[in-house]
Amino acid sequence: MKPEISIIVPIYKVELYLKKCVDSILAQTFKDFELILVNDGSPDGCGDICEAYKALDPRVVVIHKQNGGLSDARNYGIEVAKGRYIGFVDSDDWIGHDMYESLYSLITAHDADIAVCGHVEVMDDVPLPKSFTHEVHVYNNEQALDKLLEDTEIQNLAWDKLYKAELFTHVRYPVGKYFEDIFTTYKLFLQARTTVSLDSPKYMYLKRSDSITGAMNTRKYYDRFCAALEIYETIREQNYPVAEEIALCRTVTEGIELCNYQIITGEKAMNKEYLVELGGFLNKHISKILRNRKLRREMKTASVLIITSSTIYKMLYYSKLRLKGSNMI
Repeated sequence: MKPEISIIVPIYKVELYLKKCVDSILAQTFKDFELILVNDGSPDGCGDICEAYKALDPRVVVIHKQNGGLSDARNYGIEVAKGRYIGFVDSDDWIGHDMYESLYSLITAHDADIAVCGHVEVMDDVPLPKSFTHEVHVYNNEQALDKLLEDTEIQNLAWDKLYKAELFTHVRYPVGKYFEDIFTTYKLFLQARTTVSLDSPKYMYLKRSDSITGAMNTRKYYDRFCAALEIYETIREQNYPVAEEIALCRTVTEGIELCNYQIITGEKAMNKEYLVELGGFLNKHISKILRNRKLRREMKTASVLIITSSTIYKMLYYSKLRLKGSNMI
């Protein structure tokens, strides 16, 4: 018989954390699942740990593959998944014992396509403070998309959700991109008729300085801008006025943050290349940017300055940085 849920865990260099992750999944109160462990060419003992769990529990499926990155590992798992629903857990995280029971109950009770739960960030074994209402909210397609783009109650994360497997029929995670969740999650929400959200902490996210989302760099800022731009261009073709406004605000913000980061780090060669792309986007949509009610005034001013004179914008931004520095002395 096919399992109800396929839980996919991409694995790479997490020997210290993997057992806690897998144990938390195998201890779920919901039992009808397969656990797909995708060993993404990990050079440590992760492969042996996976095989040991496979020998202990028939629900465990192990895939060994050459290293291709997080997106590639998730895609491998999606390809072999047999469940009616799909969930993801990152291999250095762990989950509450009733996470999948809670999500499964909600997604089936409301005939939903996606169920979402809350998460807690953990640093140095200490959960970071965060409040939860424990309320359940049911959203239609447009409402859920608005919530996703606001990125507060529902965030652009792969692992705090349970999805109908059919949503992935034509959707995969982009290989070679940072912030692959942002490039992907909105495509699933565009298909979802109903989404149900539970504001209770069921997922524990370990904050590690050496993780993929650790230190930022120019490429990460650029990929985040590209993801926001892709979402905006897609939403623009739909009749979702609120989502379009939110998506435009996010794209402008990400683009200007990319520009500011390059100014701070002095990456002049990339600065020119990315500024041309950013300037073209801002110029094309400047009338909508100036009318956008969700965009801060300083972002609107920055947009105009980048279009009219990126040199003046850089000078003003440098002055702002120096002023901040002097105030800190």
